[in-house]
Amino acid sequence: MKTEARTLLLDLIGAADARWRGTTPEAAVDAAIHEAILNQPSLRTCLVPSCMRQYDALSCMAGDPPPRPEWSGQGWATLGSGSIFPAGGHICPDHRQLVTDHFPRRLKLPSDRWSVDCACGWNPVPQTWHGVLRALWEQHLLTETGKLPPAPPLTDPEHRIPLAEHTDATLAELYDRLWDAEADREDVREVARACAINYTVAVPALLGVKTALEALRTRITLDSRDWAADRLDALLYAVLVGWNCENTDEGHIHKDIGCSGDQGLWDIAKKHDIPTDQTIQAGQHRWWVANAIRAAKQIEEANPA
Repeated sequence: MKTEARTLLLDLIGAADARWRGTTPEAAVDAAIHEAILNQPSLRTCLVPSCMRQYDALSCMAGDPPPRPEWSGQGWATLGSGSIFPAGGHICPDHRQLVTDHFPRRLKLPSDRWSVDCACGWNPVPQTWHGVLRALWEQHLLTETGKLPPAPPLTDPEHRIPLAEHTDATLAELYDRLWDAEADREDVREVARACAINYTVAVPALLGVKTALEALRTRITLDSRDWAADRLDALLYAVLVGWNCENTDEGHIHKDIGCSGDQGLWDIAKKHDIPTDQTIQAGQHRWWVANAIRAAKQIEEANPA
């Protein structure tokens, strides 16, 4: 059955032109529809609530330009399965730092209830079903970004249920919280001790790595060689120094004088025919190196010698 769109396409194709190309208008339209179905985009949406950015996973993996410029996969990151998202998720460049600061891990309590271990220290009230954790975390993100007002504290007298209005269900919830606290108390001392030991071991190592990476970065930037001339040198420079501008100051606009912009890595990749997956991986490695250096500097600033 011909639809209105199909009829319009058939009217746009002249029968004489089709015969000259060895086909018919119907066959040309069918071939176009078949190709469109085979090459339709596979869009991935940013997991941050209210964000509508998308990228085309198929064109990104194939190294082809996306059907639309706004579907580019440059700068996107993937959330692993170790979070509250069992199947993982995708994060657009605008929200990569936000999700890093609020990375959500699913936490199963001894009472068989569930909560979220957020990187910022936020923990919601334990739930009986883990399926609600994503909604709670999304609400937490919207609150942190100022799009939702903060929820009242659980101990706020104005939001407490009057004693006479309690039911079996509300009392059971209070008892569940009490049992959660009692179960956690047994492990708190051991966890605190383990955290203290890990901190004393990890911090010197992180500070040492920061010193080594900064010294190596300085040596590379002061070297007179052309780090863009060789493919391996270009990848090393991408990870240790970075081809893109990393200025995060408010009001900074890429392409200012002395700014390398946000396409430097892709320009280098195009010059040396570096595959898309390796280019994305180099960008992610650079981000982790820069993030580790920033974290070490925060530790130094918080604990001056």
